Amino acid sequence: MKAVMERRRFRRAELDVPVSIRSWGQEETGEAITGQVKNVSLAGVYCHVPAPSPLKPGQQVICSISVPPEQARWFPFSRVQGKGWVVRMDSVQTGRRAGEAPPDEPLLGVAVAFMPDVTALGTIEWT
Repeated sequence: MKAVMERRRFRRAELDVPVSIRSWGQEETGEAITGQVKNVSLAGVYCHVPAPSPLKPGQQVICSISVPPEQARWFPFSRVQGKGWVVRMDSVQTGRRAGEAPPDEPLLGVAVAFMPDVTALGTIEWT
């Protein structure tokens, strides 16, 4: 069996917090898209946004994520903001369990890679 090598440079944390995504550069619209973070690191974020979405792969964006204190133990920063680009988009398949209501709206999974100058504020000491 071949061993899998981890290529990620930064620790990834699974969080369920809001993210605001706004386009910038040539395609700047000024209107923010609000989604829900699924995981985040200083290299990027994967989130769910409502479908359809004006975002597209390769588009330059600015992401802003605030981590509430009750989830801070999973990620060492209280706020992350940075420019990046959309590297992947895929439809989110939501499963249904017995007794669960269907989702209110279809979702898209969006992966954003941050540029190296991402800002991480409010460093919290790991315990």
